[in-house]
Amino acid sequence: MNRNHKAFQLWEQGKLNEAIRLLFEEIEEQTENSDSYCNLASILILAKKYEDAQAVLETALQKYQNHLELLYTFGNLYYYKNMPEKSLVYFERVFQAEETSLKNDAAIMIGQCYLMLENPKKALVYLLLAYPENSKDSLLILLIGDCFMQTGHFKEAKGYFEQAVAVTPDNDEAWFKRGVIGMALNESATTVESFFKTSHELNPEAHLKRLQQLQAIEKFIQFQEE
Repeated sequence: MNRNHKAFQLWEQGKLNEAIRLLFEEIEEQTENSDSYCNLASILILAKKYEDAQAVLETALQKYQNHLELLYTFGNLYYYKNMPEKSLVYFERVFQAEETSLKNDAAIMIGQCYLMLENPKKALVYLLLAYPENSKDSLLILLIGDCFMQTGHFKEAKGYFEQAVAVTPDNDEAWFKRGVIGMALNESATTVESFFKTSHELNPEAHLKRLQQLQAIEKFIQFQEE
């Protein structure tokens, strides 16, 4: 087993420092191995060691200026730092590349960046581009449903939330959002309650938090109308 694979196994086991040390050793001995830079930066990002991850990526990009995986990882760094504008710069460079297996992944991340920037219409463009090759990805399906819901296209949102439930029946978020869109479409109280009940059964704690957020939004809207 090579060090890159071993490092991620160590990370999954909670042995962060060992994983980082192993990848540093790999970089020192195999200075031309760009994968090790990407993997090291990715683990540092997951560990929320953002400054260290940035140092690794900047060093790597000096050697591999147009390396698409490094650019994609840099985009992830800024995404996790809640800096979507900077994140977009890197993801768009990857998306615009003529041939890359990361094109669809970049499209999804661009969509998520635009959602962070409260621009669901633009997000939807990129998410729908990625959809044909990721039609069973429940996260993507939910994101598309969110975009339609935020832009007032409730019937379209309903279709995607129902698809998310079909793909992942144990997805409590999908059941909850199906309930929300049922409220927006004035479906019967019994129908809506059945969706919320399933969401609660799957994850009571998350359901309660979402319900509190929904009630807060309803109160805000009511206040605005008054």
